[in-house]
Amino acid sequence: MKIEKKIENWCQDTCFVNFTNQRMHQELTERPENKRYDILFEELDEAFEYDDRYIGPLVEYLTCRLHIAKLCKNACQRERGIWWVWYQVAMEGYYVQVFSEYFDPLLNELRMTLMPILHREYTRMKSLKGK
Repeated sequence: MKIEKKIENWCQDTCFVNFTNQRMHQELTERPENKRYDILFEELDEAFEYDDRYIGPLVEYLTCRLHIAKLCKNACQRERGIWWVWYQVAMEGYYVQVFSEYFDPLLNELRMTLMPILHREYTRMKSLKGK
């Protein structure tokens, strides 16, 4: 609950929100490692295109990948894994809204995980600009 309050306060800072939007856009367009091929994810995603019943396993797989990334001891690999999950969820497009009962817990956890990373990057950037 404490992190939710922090995130709420951070989001009141328009500079932070602008930085977050730019950073997410950068992840969508410029990061080639986010487009890494994952055979199991691709199979689930393709199966979901033909049968909606695969949404459960697809979201479970993404949740599992998020948890694995969060457990990674190497900070660079951890963040890369978290961003990979975010990228895959972003690529699902409107299905995230259509199947919100499946995606909402993942989206909430992803938000609670990603926002502190973004805030850390933002404060680091601000401190470097101040010098």
